[in-house]
Amino acid sequence: MNADTDVSTSWREAGLRDISLVCGILANAFMDEPAFRYILPDRSRRHSALVKAFGVIAGEDRRAGSIFVTAGGEAATLWRKPEHMRETAWDGVRTALPFLSAFGSSIGRATKVAGLIKAHLPDEPCWYLRFAGCHSDHRGKGFGGAVIRAGLHQADMQRSKAYLETADEVNLPIYRSLGFEVIHSWQVPDGPVFWGMMRPAR
Repeated sequence: MNADTDVSTSWREAGLRDISLVCGILANAFMDEPAFRYILPDRSRRHSALVKAFGVIAGEDRRAGSIFVTAGGEAATLWRKPEHMRETAWDGVRTALPFLSAFGSSIGRATKVAGLIKAHLPDEPCWYLRFAGCHSDHRGKGFGGAVIRAGLHQADMQRSKAYLETADEVNLPIYRSLGFEVIHSWQVPDGPVFWGMMRPAR
């Protein structure tokens, strides 16, 4: 992502027809991300598992917020609205079997990471950037920044803070360039470190 490159108009809010495209983008983008390397240590099955997992996540986040994708399918973001920042118990019941199908024997690690993420969410409602990813063929061209700014525009319209967490330290300066700052960090036992970042209301 290069926040200095202006491709801010080349995105759209994703509809149902875009879900498979979004899942492919994010599965590619997170192939070597530390949290998913921990959850899915077998790289040979990681991509297919991620496509299935993001299918579940994108379906949930589309109902609870917004999904943005660049016009050419280079990058995508999944956002949850402040009032739906936290998943409900019913959400967990509804997605349990689909996630088990996606993660298989890795479901224990996936559940542990998800529980820790939930435990570290801010108490105050925020626009929650759950996932942001750019296809590896298009990194460094500004596409990731464009779809992040699309969600930040919604937060700004509501004068709401925005929150995210990342397990990839290389992302910290990118998010800082978009107005986020680290508010805490935590580690999965025997797993990756996460950084939680907040962007003030504007």
